[in-house]
Amino acid sequence: MKDNKILQLINVAWRERWTDSQWGINIKKVLPRGVSGDVYNLAECLLQQAVIGSTANSLVLNYLKHSLCAHLVSHAAVLRCIAKYDKLNRVYCVTALLEFLVSIIDGITCRIKSEEALLPGAVVQLVMWIMQIFARTLQQYEMRGELSAELSYMLDQSCLLIEHLTQQQFVLAMLNVGCHEEPESVDRLHDLYASIKASLTNSNFTLSAATAEQQLKQLAYIDAKHLDLQILNPSPSLEKISCCVQPLLAVEVLLNPCKDTSYYVAELQMLQRLKGYTNTRLFYEIIRAGFLTLSNVADTSPDTMWGAFMFFKMPHIIKQLHALQRVPGEQQLAATDYIPELVEALELLIEDNLLLDFMDTKCSCNIIEFLLNDWTKQQLVNEVHVKKFASQREAASLLLKKCDNGQQKPSNINFIKRAEVPLSGVLKTLCTNKMQDMVNVLCHVPVGHSFELILSVATVEGRLKTFVSRLIQCNENSKQVPGELGKQCITRSTLFDVSFLMLTSIVQTYGSDVVLSERCDSFFEKWVRTCMMERNKLKNPRQILALCEDSIVDELLLSLSKPEAAQLKPSNLTWQDICLNLPGVLHHVLIAWEQETLSSADVKSILDNMKRRLFSFSVCATSYLCAYMYSVRETELLKPLNMIQQFLAPLTTEELSSQENSKERLALSYQIIRKMQHDVHPAPNTKSRLISHTPLIEQFRECWRIVSEAGHLPVRAAQTLESLLLAGGASWLVTQLVEQLLSCKYMRDMAKCMDIVFAVMHLDIERTTEALLQYVVAPLVLRRQGEDINEPQSLVLARLSVYCIISCLETRSSSSAAAATLQKRSRSHDDDEMTGVANAAKVRKVIGDGSDNSNDFADGDASNVVALLSAPSAELRVTPLNLKEPLQASIKHIFRVFVQFVSGDELSPKAVFVYQFISLLVECGGERVTPVLRLLPPNLMQQLLKVLATDDIRVGLISRLYDLRLHAGRQAAVADLCLWRNMQLARNSIHL
Repeated sequence: MKDNKILQLINVAWRERWTDSQWGINIKKVLPRGVSGDVYNLAECLLQQAVIGSTANSLVLNYLKHSLCAHLVSHAAVLRCIAKYDKLNRVYCVTALLEFLVSIIDGITCRIKSEEALLPGAVVQLVMWIMQIFARTLQQYEMRGELSAELSYMLDQSCLLIEHLTQQQFVLAMLNVGCHEEPESVDRLHDLYASIKASLTNSNFTLSAATAEQQLKQLAYIDAKHLDLQILNPSPSLEKISCCVQPLLAVEVLLNPCKDTSYYVAELQMLQRLKGYTNTRLFYEIIRAGFLTLSNVADTSPDTMWGAFMFFKMPHIIKQLHALQRVPGEQQLAATDYIPELVEALELLIEDNLLLDFMDTKCSCNIIEFLLNDWTKQQLVNEVHVKKFASQREAASLLLKKCDNGQQKPSNINFIKRAEVPLSGVLKTLCTNKMQDMVNVLCHVPVGHSFELILSVATVEGRLKTFVSRLIQCNENSKQVPGELGKQCITRSTLFDVSFLMLTSIVQTYGSDVVLSERCDSFFEKWVRTCMMERNKLKNPRQILALCEDSIVDELLLSLSKPEAAQLKPSNLTWQDICLNLPGVLHHVLIAWEQETLSSADVKSILDNMKRRLFSFSVCATSYLCAYMYSVRETELLKPLNMIQQFLAPLTTEELSSQENSKERLALSYQIIRKMQHDVHPAPNTKSRLISHTPLIEQFRECWRIVSEAGHLPVRAAQTLESLLLAGGASWLVTQLVEQLLSCKYMRDMAKCMDIVFAVMHLDIERTTEALLQYVVAPLVLRRQGEDINEPQSLVLARLSVYCIISCLETRSSSSAAAATLQKRSRSHDDDEMTGVANAAKVRKVIGDGSDNSNDFADGDASNVVALLSAPSAELRVTPLNLKEPLQASIKHIFRVFVQFVSGDELSPKAVFVYQFISLLVECGGERVTPVLRLLPPNLMQQLLKVLATDDIRVGLISRLYDLRLHAGRQAAVADLCLWRNMQLARNSIHL
């Protein structure tokens, strides 16, 4: 009924030639008050009358335009009606509609909720309609070879409309939402664009607008990435020198030396995405990071790890990073004997004369030539590049040698490469069944720094697990055979002893996770799990004693207390039985000594007899004594300490000569015993990272002063910060780090500091991120806004928070994804400074079983390379569908805080921080932060839009905040986009 009245009114208006205002007055008499004309299809009625003939009725089109301006009809309804017009052969009508669209396109919006659901679909249909016009017109040109003036003008208007569409970010955002809403329309758009492109190619037709084809492609393949977004993350071109790669690698090599290549590659890929580095820049930063760290490490055994990482692990990292850059489906380039991006990176590196001069002096060689000679074998560079770069450094290297006058001592770096051959030899020997050959090889390994060098190389090459498993098998095969005598028994005992000592040293260095298999069926694994005292893994002495057998303990006591027991007599007791039952012997000895049943001389005799048999026995005894010392009062430590010191007493020359290869085994046992003792009761004068009367805050400031002066993170500083994390906790350390960050005065210093802080937080990224979000950010922003939480500090703090969330969010996409979340980390070499000391005072009275069967290590780089090269994806880390704790709780907490920050009506630094945080999260995280964005409170963005009445928030940000594949996500996105659009129109209305 209303439709008829509307049609009659249109006829009267046209017949009487009403003005726009007359039309507006009279149509409102027909429409009920407060009801949109869309309910009665007003737009459709007007459009039908406007194009009823061969030419368009401009007067009726003016009525339609006035109805739009008066909000009698919605833009969605008008666009939908125009897109339904299918009489494309009526050139004058189509041209008039195109001109009409050009005149209204800049004002498209939604005024009420009901319109929001219709607009995205209407925009999609409109774009399809325009493309149909293009396709039909070009097909006619293709058939006839020319266009009439009318068709040419219509095509020009289509190009003009396309230009207006692509300039309207709001319309593009609605098109993006509409494409997610109607997936079948996306295929139709692609087909239409393909048809247009084919016609243009076949006919050699040139559009009047040079950019029209590109604009059509933009519409057909619309994506949120093409929408406008204010960039807050700094461009890599602004960072002449990065300070993030070296600290991150320093932390990761410290904590995870046993990780396979793919772990480091994934970490560096994450950093590359955050920073926007090219492969050339990333390779340059990796090599520079290696040299920087090596320049600060001492030529001692604990620092061989970095040299091994530089020369063995780094080439594999670079090779994998290069392989992963190939886009899936892309045609593979012809094989070359070098990596072009690496050569470009070396050209950048060769300009850093100061660093290379220092490394040449430190290593007593041309370090570039030394490094590249090995890389030629792996086809990273070729001989031409080696000669080129070596010649560029030759003059400087010769000059440095002359200045040195031969006084420079050989560096460990010169021996690291040579350690690869002994490692291969040891592994090969351990595969044989020749016991004497194994004894000869293994007893020479602990000499000097050979053992540390071999372990370092095995670790970074991913062969540590193989080395350990073969040592365990060797130890298992050399267990005592009852009744065996003579030369064979002596060889077997030596092999058992040295393999046991080497394995114990490895456990002390890397943790039991390296040694323990899932089954734990070998003797050594059983001893480690039940009896060995480890850093941060306490053993209950009562549980150790419960494993002892009384009959064996009695027999051992009787044997060890006799003077003639210095030489082992044939007995039913095996060495493995003695190792497991020595705690029972020591327990009885301690009680008897306390009760003065045994004198100090008797105790000394028993301990000496124990040590003379096998050096492993003194290690087993020390392990129990250390566990016992954790459970007693301070006043009761003297006797077990004296017993440990007795094990460290030197042997006479006669005693040393009585056993094969005793000197090497004795030295290794002393080293193990000292480490165990240091964990429990460090000497008062020991210089350690934690044993200090200086307050933690002063230790931190001194450490950070060293870091600031160096401009990077030295290995020792990383170790100190790790210890401070253990001692002070994550919240304390993060607070201190952020305070240092905010105290920077200059942008360059702030950016450098933020990179180092971000790397340091990887000492335990889960706990530090939780502390940052829950306990540091909100109090800082609330307490100090207007002081130093303003630009640029707030932006840097937001960037740090986002970087940490993204790093914490990403998990390994391999079968070890679960293991990656474990907090157990392996440790690098550290002879005299051990982090377990931090807990000594706190947990001395605490007894725990200390069992831990987690395995955080992966081997087999070769197989990983093959898998990576054949993998369809170029990413090693994927985003989990759902967040895990504590990250989820932390993000929910910070979002609740953000709601409070924007709850007012005025612009404040708090609201700016919220915007910066959300914008950086979207910009840096992309689709990877989808699980985080799902936790956004419903009204947070709308409230932020109202408070932050600036041009900072753009449609690109809003479009990427929501999952447009879901109806709720599309609904929220359209609501925010319409609010943004109306605020923009209101702000610019003064110009109308």
